[in-house]
Amino acid sequence: MSDNLLLNLERLRVKQLAFPTADMSVFDKAKKKYKGLFDPDQVEFANDKPDVLMFLTGGSERIAIESIQEYRFYLMLASKEGNSWAAATEVKAWMNQHNIASILVNADSPTAATIVSNFYHALNGVKHLHGQRLGVVGNTSEWLVASTVSPFQLQSRLGIEQVDIAWSDIVFDEVKQIAPDFTALFDCADNKAELTESGKIYEGLASLIPFYKLNALSVECFPLVNKTGHTACLALAKLNMDGVPSACEADNCSAAGLMFAGEVCKTIPWMANTIHVENRKALFAHCTAPTNLLSNFKIDTHYETNKGQAIAGEINAAEVTIFRFDNTLSRIFITLGKVTAKPKLKIACRTQLEVEITESASRYFVNAPFGNHHLIIPGNRVETLKLAALLLRMEIVE
Repeated sequence: MSDNLLLNLERLRVKQLAFPTADMSVFDKAKKKYKGLFDPDQVEFANDKPDVLMFLTGGSERIAIESIQEYRFYLMLASKEGNSWAAATEVKAWMNQHNIASILVNADSPTAATIVSNFYHALNGVKHLHGQRLGVVGNTSEWLVASTVSPFQLQSRLGIEQVDIAWSDIVFDEVKQIAPDFTALFDCADNKAELTESGKIYEGLASLIPFYKLNALSVECFPLVNKTGHTACLALAKLNMDGVPSACEADNCSAAGLMFAGEVCKTIPWMANTIHVENRKALFAHCTAPTNLLSNFKIDTHYETNKGQAIAGEINAAEVTIFRFDNTLSRIFITLGKVTAKPKLKIACRTQLEVEITESASRYFVNAPFGNHHLIIPGNRVETLKLAALLLRMEIVE
């Protein structure tokens, strides 16, 4: 995750709406009543350019639409008191007619405060993607026939600039020193000479970040292992743990998803292959994973080549959120899965996870998947991802 997660977070601007001649006591009473709804570090009350429209009474419809801008997404809050829900319903209809995205939430619901907080993180996360730079090392792996996003789409849809980098721009043999925290993290590796080679790859890739002013990486792994016998699996695991979203196979679609979740959810996901889906059970696996998402791990060889070093770990979660973009960045698949097993099969990549999913998610995977790679976050992050997707005017597939 970038430092933007900790700095320059903008408060949500909440506009309270009542009939034109309403006394100030109406607004003061509402602020007291809904004090627990808003975190003062995340929210401020404002009259112009609101992010949140809070309906207090009927007769506020005209005031509301005068505050609304095209191409924005709005969170609308209302209750059953004072005809506020009636007013919000009318405005919601007007917004739908004018293709202005919004959601309407019951301000008295026990989940309302969580929705407001999720919206705060989603809005800031989406804003912070703009201007970020993704370094793509090598070429997209030839088997990713459905997953390549055009650099134009990356820029126009998410505000991410793609920077293409050749493997020849990295000279691993010139690495003189490997960060002690890298060798300490993977001290369980039996082959220390191979660990040194993995460390050189980590240092070489890490050096690209300040040189090209990058926020994330996506690396074409197989030419490296086929040429040198060494893998980038440990390097990518450490970079992701360091807070630099780093994808495999020069997959820029997955890299965009890693960046998206890193900003919106403050967690860089695990990028995994879809190994098998049947009877509402989905099996995922890959040879690398952010080590901070693992309860434990050991070092094994890379599955497809049986060379180098890879991560064989256990995802530390009882439930996970699974998502990915399509290759136009206009649709996003999101679902929640219950972890049912953490197998160690010989027929798949080293880190593995089996989850129980919904019937509709099973149909998606079998009938209409967006691609192979999916991104997995420990815990339930569904609503935050949905809010961020709505902000980006994406179609949500569940």
